[in-house]
Amino acid sequence: MTFPARTIHQLGDAHKHKTWNRQQPPVLTIQSGEQVSLRAPDASDGELHRASTTDDIAQIDYRNLDPLVGPIYVEGAKPGDALQITVLELTPLGWGWSGLLPGFGLLSDEITDPYLKVWELDAGHIETPNGARFDLHPMIGCIGVAPAADGDFATITPTNAAGNIDVRYLNTGATLTIPVFNDGALLSAADGHALQGEGEISGTAIECPMQMTLQVDLIPHAGLDAPELLVPDTYPAQEGYRIFTGIGPDLMTAARDATRRAIGPLAKAQHISEVEAYALTGILAELRIHEIVDLPNWVVGCMLPQRLF
Repeated sequence: MTFPARTIHQLGDAHKHKTWNRQQPPVLTIQSGEQVSLRAPDASDGELHRASTTDDIAQIDYRNLDPLVGPIYVEGAKPGDALQITVLELTPLGWGWSGLLPGFGLLSDEITDPYLKVWELDAGHIETPNGARFDLHPMIGCIGVAPAADGDFATITPTNAAGNIDVRYLNTGATLTIPVFNDGALLSAADGHALQGEGEISGTAIECPMQMTLQVDLIPHAGLDAPELLVPDTYPAQEGYRIFTGIGPDLMTAARDATRRAIGPLAKAQHISEVEAYALTGILAELRIHEIVDLPNWVVGCMLPQRLF
């Protein structure tokens, strides 16, 4: 990929912080239109590595999860403006992990066993136990600006300032526009995903360290009150889907029912345990609202590519 002739600022491990806080001092000041390259750690911030096991994820320190790189002060940004962030390049750095964190995920109260899977990513694809191949689609899980209110806010919670929005289409070529709430905006990012399902159902995608190259443009007086995205690629499964449904008056219950119904058939088709199958949904499933207007019931689908079966 060829970039315009602009300065690319480099940030990495020396520029990490743990919370969203508008008092966090910026580590870099840039002008509108400049590019930034972030070397972002994986979501465990190094607690997990290639040799880690399920015992390690069972003992993970949640206080260390989801660090951010930044913040970046954008010259001239004021409340009421917006930042337009164009994703120029995303490169997973060799390996990643997925799994089940205790107490986290859509069915964490039912599937309580921890689980860890380490993936090698240099080939540009992964294979499931029965040989189904899936190309990687690197994306940014967490990117945003400092919130309007004082105080420390967890990086895991998405807000109108973006943050951990986990939109799986925020990949190379996509543009994210975020409202500004503080002078300089104070932009941070991290949480690279090599591959994620719609909804990140089990709580993790393929979490990986990642090099992220972004262009940041200021939009004065944007009048935006929540993030917007323009995305070039939604990569549907070319061979179609098998869809498991959940139907009922409560959206969360319907989503849980649809997911639960998918796990058994997926485990059987892949010759793996239901714990492993549940972890795979975070990478490969698409959780969709299919019907919303015929109240009192919602229809939710847990969609899985047919090649898995």
